[in-house]
Amino acid sequence: MRNERDRFFMLVGLAIVVVSSIFGYVGYRWSDSAPVPLTSYGNPVGGSFRLVNGADGSVLDTDFRGRWMLVYFGSTHCPDTVCGATVKAMAEGVEALGHDRARLAVPIFITLDPMRDTSDILRTYALRYGSHVTVMTASPKMIEAVAKEYHAPYVRHEGENGDYTMEPATQIVIMSPTGRYEGSLPATATAAEITARMTELMNARDGH
Repeated sequence: MRNERDRFFMLVGLAIVVVSSIFGYVGYRWSDSAPVPLTSYGNPVGGSFRLVNGADGSVLDTDFRGRWMLVYFGSTHCPDTVCGATVKAMAEGVEALGHDRARLAVPIFITLDPMRDTSDILRTYALRYGSHVTVMTASPKMIEAVAKEYHAPYVRHEGENGDYTMEPATQIVIMSPTGRYEGSLPATATAAEITARMTELMNARDGH
């Protein structure tokens, strides 16, 4: 009886993994087949996107309406002292806003290296920085289009033996809850600087 029960739970777990993989693959293929032309909504920086969140499948920029977006482009192969430091600062900066306001802001990490940064790798990467960080990928063509929209580089530096690195963004783009561009912070900004900037923007929006 115990063996049958263990076998049942093992099959359920396997089914969950398979379904999750299918959703991630379907979302990736959807982003690959979707029209690449996007809209800036009149913003000088930022705009629409169609990406894939490994946990939830396909994601649109409009899914984040009502929340502030802090958007950063990098890759998991980027040194922790560069991309990792920026993602950590975004996560800690948002958390320091306090429970109520932290729910209204989402740090978004978009990979510039979708060929190596699979959904599973990105999920594991995000867990290092807490539950606040949303990680996204898409087809190379879509990533290039969205990076251009957000003024992020899409530059590949070739290394030895077929290795390469993707140049990370130098700024964190801030988008308002209505999808408007609200400025940017340097990628080297500290958590305290991010908290201060977001508090200023939120206070202005709330009329304080």
